Amino acid sequence: MSRGSWGAGFLALCLGQFLAHQTGLSFSVLIPILTSEWGLSASQAGVILGGFQLGNLASYVAVGFLLDRMRGKPIMAWSAALVGAGDLLFALGARDFASGLALRLLVGVLVGGLYLPALKHIADTVPPDRRGVATGFYVASIVMAYAAPLYYVGAMAPRVGWQATMAGIGVLELLGALVMAWKVPSIALPQMVGPADVSRYLGDVLRNPSARRVIVAYTGHNWELFGMWGWIAPFMVASLTARGAAGSDALAWGGLLAATSVGLAGSIGAIAGGRLSDRLGRARAAMLILSVSLVCSAVFGRLFAAPLILMVGVSLLYGIVALADSPSYAAALMEVVPARSLGGAFSLQMLSGWTATAVAPAALGLVLDLASAAGASPAAQWGWAFGLLALGPVVGVVALRPLQARARANDGRLPVPVGGDARRESNGG
Repeated sequence: MSRGSWGAGFLALCLGQFLAHQTGLSFSVLIPILTSEWGLSASQAGVILGGFQLGNLASYVAVGFLLDRMRGKPIMAWSAALVGAGDLLFALGARDFASGLALRLLVGVLVGGLYLPALKHIADTVPPDRRGVATGFYVASIVMAYAAPLYYVGAMAPRVGWQATMAGIGVLELLGALVMAWKVPSIALPQMVGPADVSRYLGDVLRNPSARRVIVAYTGHNWELFGMWGWIAPFMVASLTARGAAGSDALAWGGLLAATSVGLAGSIGAIAGGRLSDRLGRARAAMLILSVSLVCSAVFGRLFAAPLILMVGVSLLYGIVALADSPSYAAALMEVVPARSLGGAFSLQMLSGWTATAVAPAALGLVLDLASAAGASPAAQWGWAFGLLALGPVVGVVALRPLQARARANDGRLPVPVGGDARRESNGG
């Protein structure tokens, strides 16, 4: 595929993925409703959020390795269709904690066929000097998909019922499957050099110090990001309720505020962060962003009763920086791992990173329950809960610091293993 011919397929990819990812935070915004209807505790709600991420993790690991052997387009299209069917099933069959957990786990497994094939498509079609910003735009489309339900589910569910709202989400996801099947081009698999066995991945990824550090930093990033994403809507609703808002108004406006922080701010962060990684280098850009997000995690929960304009302002900054480093990790892995093992490298990255996405929401819910049982004020409860997420940026900065030092000594390029492929370009953009 030539340099000038990738744009239309990339736009179709982003649109199809946007539609197919509508399920991402749909349960999060339903927590205030289902807490009452199903009798859920904060810990149980956190377990359901984490169960969805565990489902993602299981399929991500399998799908990534399949990408070194199968074309990505059929995987994406079928996954989107099955996600839509899964959300229709959730609308019809979820009635309590057990059934809700089982069905969200199932949908999480099905969603796992979407993200990695899209990253592999970008690696195969986008010129190296545009991969950071292209990955940023792609991540922005995903975060907009995560954010949109935070508003429209909160607005529609009290009026038409949460089951009908979830069924509508399923229909959107089926439409995403059609877009990807119709408009995203098929890409031939690269010629394999050597056997596709465990030893190849050990050499190309696990014995590659640059790849290992990228994976560890990505894990810290996901701990913070998905803990924040999973609980920002309940935080906003609880804060507005404490300020005197009626239940339905708090749900709608809390969903809107959360959607703005996750979607609008996150999209700005993803695009800006991708561009920054092309200009400054992957490790340097990510470390700068992680330093700011660490501060946001440390202070955000304690703004529960602060002036609304301050809470909203910090939430927007939080939404920007919590996601802005994401393109750096995907683009960096594309550069330090040979093309023959890139799918498996993404799988190993997800195995580590998405374990954190499953644990963080549940851990945050547990902290809320423990702080509440200890008699802490709401601001202290949320402060301790969100403060736990600051551990992620700390891990990321520690992992990336040696990588950045070696990149600086290497004229801005990420250090790569001997024998790496020519597709890996300068880290300086």
